[in-house]
Amino acid sequence: MPVAIIQKSTAKIAFAGEIRDKKLIDVFTEASISGLTGILKLKVSRNEYYFYFVKGSLIYSSNKKTTMDKTVLDIIKYSGFISREKLLTCERQKSAAMKTILEMLIDEGFVSMLLYSKVISLAMRMNVINAMLETEGNYSFEIKAKIDPVHGVRPILISQLKPISTLIEENRKTVKEVNSSLFSEIDKCAGVVYLKPNQSFLHNAITADSDYLKFFSVAVTDFIEKKWSFPSFFLKDKHLNSIAIYTFRTLVITGLCVFLYLAVMTTTFDLKNEEISGQDFYFIRGKLSESLEHFQRSEKQGTPKASEQKDNRGKNIKLKNKK
Repeated sequence: MPVAIIQKSTAKIAFAGEIRDKKLIDVFTEASISGLTGILKLKVSRNEYYFYFVKGSLIYSSNKKTTMDKTVLDIIKYSGFISREKLLTCERQKSAAMKTILEMLIDEGFVSMLLYSKVISLAMRMNVINAMLETEGNYSFEIKAKIDPVHGVRPILISQLKPISTLIEENRKTVKEVNSSLFSEIDKCAGVVYLKPNQSFLHNAITADSDYLKFFSVAVTDFIEKKWSFPSFFLKDKHLNSIAIYTFRTLVITGLCVFLYLAVMTTTFDLKNEEISGQDFYFIRGKLSESLEHFQRSEKQGTPKASEQKDNRGKNIKLKNKK
């Protein structure tokens, strides 16, 4: 298929458009048939997806909202492959080692390279399915001279995505329901040998021999036929964790508000509206009384009587006349 190369600033754009007018699977097919090497960008309302092609082969995928390392770590954490003790050990050591938790888990041997390869390949496929569920957005394919491969990731054949696209088109609501419950445990299974109850959907997917895209397609089809199920909405692990987190935050905020309210209402700096008088200053009254008593004692002890003062003045006058 001929490709019209459009010069746009310094980037060469092979094609561009809106997925409202074209399915994402058709965009993938166009890039694959043309044998293009570059990055297919899909911009939606709250996210941006990136798909990396080498000679028409889809070798990697990521998005702007959630890093691939975080997605891989979440899968390892919540799929039951790593104990809480090992996670806490790596959490304490990551700062001193200047590494991420994922790097510490691999270096310490808690996560084997085989498990890492399975998980990152699964995370890439999860990202592609999430993008295929989008109904509105703009896409553009930017041609690159070279795309470096990501270690451990298994490329995706475009033919593997066609059953997923058909499934989404016919049962979009069910696909969304399963896709939003990947970390939840399987509740009941009736004649489904590839799923084990009391284990998460992703745990079953990682331990399965088939590729995740095929596993997901078969599982959703059986889910529609009610061969297996998830727990009720409020019993799902993801929702239970969210409820616990928001409940804790609510209690903390409520306690803080109560503390601030009590601190304000019990303040000792209440102002009086009464007129201030001398009666309020009891310490001044005490000082005045003490000074008055001291003055009276001094007058009784040290001041001569009035009659004696008169006699002394008379004697002095007589003495002066005799002279």
